[in-house]
Amino acid sequence: MLSASIKMYKIKDFIRWTETGEIHLEGSKKAIHTLAAAAGYHAGHNILIDLRDTTISQYDMGQMLELALEIARYKSVFSGRIANVIPNDKKRLKGARQFKTLMDVQGFQYEIFTDFEAAIEWLSDVKELGSQKE
Repeated sequence: MLSASIKMYKIKDFIRWTETGEIHLEGSKKAIHTLAAAAGYHAGHNILIDLRDTTISQYDMGQMLELALEIARYKSVFSGRIANVIPNDKKRLKGARQFKTLMDVQGFQYEIFTDFEAAIEWLSDVKELGSQKE
């Protein structure tokens, strides 16, 4: 196996949130734009987004779709794997699974994790050139 290039982002490097730590829809859209700009400088890298230290207000499916479509605008920049590490919380996991479904439909290699090391392992699992892709 070959090692992958991984770029890690902590969401707090890109946006500010409320005193309670909530990320809102508009803040999330701004984060996507900023992340896309940063990712553009690291072409060919896989991306780890660490959301463990955040809370997110309950998004409805319409809002999740809006965010997935916003990310899809930058699909060429996000061509590698994207791992999203979130807190191990039932509500967060439910929303993350719904969001993953939307990302899968858009054709992204996107996975959610509650374990940081598992996310790194998935991002690093790159088959040698010429091997069959997953």
